[in-house]
Amino acid sequence: MNLLEPFVFFASVVLCFIAAAIGSHYTEKSVDSWYPSLNKPVFTPPDWVFPVVWSVLYFLMGISLATILTQGTHEQIGLPVSLFALQLLLNMAWSYIFFGQKNPLGGFVTVVLLWFTVAFTSLSFASIAFEAGLMLLPYLLWVSFALVLNWSIVRANHRIRSIKSVDHLHVFPKNKGTPLPH
Repeated sequence: MNLLEPFVFFASVVLCFIAAAIGSHYTEKSVDSWYPSLNKPVFTPPDWVFPVVWSVLYFLMGISLATILTQGTHEQIGLPVSLFALQLLLNMAWSYIFFGQKNPLGGFVTVVLLWFTVAFTSLSFASIAFEAGLMLLPYLLWVSFALVLNWSIVRANHRIRSIKSVDHLHVFPKNKGTPLPH
């Protein structure tokens, strides 16, 4: 074992939890106010599940990254590490878009991109160290669930937002009878 390996593992895990902290900054601002006001599907987990699952996933992501950094050659790790960085950025972007911007549809587009990036990252990691790719599979499964949940939230809130948007634009005058010309 190289003396640098423990530092690489520590730094990789810390990097992932820094990304988690950045994402949770946006989540915290809306999770108690805006998010509860949304219509959500019956399969939405209780709120306490999210931080527990994400903590495990960020830890696995960090260990997976460290495994690649310590087992791969400099030539091998370029693309996999770039994909890992991209998925980490998309992960943070989802929190910003969905919670920070209160934009479920934008969040859905972002989580679709995240899903593909995590899938490609897992495959590229597995080509260097099979166990590193395997450690990303729970993340891919959770992102798959998040994708379905996000789409369900978009669908469940689309009609409500459309009606509010129309009402806000004062398309139909209030208490003035029919808005159509006779």
